[in-house]
Amino acid sequence: MHQISKAKLYAAIRRDHRGGMSMRDLEHKHGVTWRTVRKALDSSWPEPRKKLPPQATGLNR
Repeated sequence: MHQISKAKLYAAIRRDHRGGMSMRDLEHKHGVTWRTVRKALDSSWPEPRKKLPPQATGLNR
């Protein structure tokens, strides 16, 4: 299965929800959990990715 951007996924979930699909149907159609469906319905933009702390390289150990 090909990957789409999270913003496009959120837009597709909202579009299908306006079309009358239930949350459970949205979960199955888009292959996501209920939390993702809820976040898509609550916000038009996904949260930005969290910054991870820098990893030590093999030379600095």
